[in-house]
Amino acid sequence: MSRSRPDVLPRHVYWVLIGIQLLLTTTKIIPTAGASTFFLFLYTIVSLLVRWRLPLPVSTMMIDTVLIGGISLFYPENTIFLPIFVFYFCVHNRPIFTLPALIAICNHPTLFTCLILLGAIISGYLLYIWERQRTELQDEVNVLHQRIHGMTQNEEHLLRDQYNVERLSRLTERQRIAEILHDNLGHELTAAHVTLKASGALLDQGNNDNARLLLQKAQQRLGAALGQLRKAVQQIEPNDDFDLKRITILVHSFTFPVQFNSSGNFTDIPVAIHQLLYVSMQEALTNIMKHATPNAVVVHLERTPAIIRVILENDGLDRTQPMHVGNGLRYMRKRIEAINGSLSIQHDKTFRLIITLPLKE
Repeated sequence: MSRSRPDVLPRHVYWVLIGIQLLLTTTKIIPTAGASTFFLFLYTIVSLLVRWRLPLPVSTMMIDTVLIGGISLFYPENTIFLPIFVFYFCVHNRPIFTLPALIAICNHPTLFTCLILLGAIISGYLLYIWERQRTELQDEVNVLHQRIHGMTQNEEHLLRDQYNVERLSRLTERQRIAEILHDNLGHELTAAHVTLKASGALLDQGNNDNARLLLQKAQQRLGAALGQLRKAVQQIEPNDDFDLKRITILVHSFTFPVQFNSSGNFTDIPVAIHQLLYVSMQEALTNIMKHATPNAVVVHLERTPAIIRVILENDGLDRTQPMHVGNGLRYMRKRIEAINGSLSIQHDKTFRLIITLPLKE
């Protein structure tokens, strides 16, 4: 398995270039180095090392630049150190700070110093551009990571909501089946059971005629129970009355009076669409209770061959407060858009929420 190649960063190249400049400076000053030149050479190295170890502001390097530039006015051979400071300021994009060094170099220019100065300016600004582009790219990567994290969280919320919706749907269906069986079969089966027990007691007593009569009644009871069972099976299938009744109960259990009306045929609506419609209306009505004090709430439910549209409108928003879309509406929008539906908000004289759900033909 091959090892990953280490990344070359601008700061690595920065110190390599600093080393090259110090090496070139050393080769120039060794033949004629005096005490002051050797001292300034060490001072330059210490200045760079201090800024490597400590996060000092860039402006503090001006002190060292002015010091060496001032000495260079009297000892021109020391101008050779100034390109290093110019390079430092170019890397940090502080061109105004290079003026003292440039003035000192212009007073006593040499070909060697000018060449190093030109290389310092070009390489310094190339490093600055590289670092800026790298920072911008890193910022974009961080933004993408945040978006991916947000999308992952939204996906978890959607999966959790889907699980809760499915669980609620199963529990509701079980309760409905239990109510139908209890209401339709419970009475007839209980009566048939009691009748059979009574006929058994009569048989034990030798009263065959009355026992036979009770057995006939028990048979009638069981026949009626079978009929009720067939009817219950038919009622267990999804139908328009149950779902509209459920939505009607939801709307009219709202704290404020609601004007509710519906239009269209709802007999062949898929169960998943019904459930999404129900939880979306539930969330919308809950938001009205939390954030509004309406005098009138109007809910219109409409079915066409292609879509189901529900419009919830209220006049109770506080206009002095900015409109805020909370997590509930965001998750509702994602659930609806997941099936190619749409959720729109109109905020004029009233607050109107329009939900459109497509029907798969």
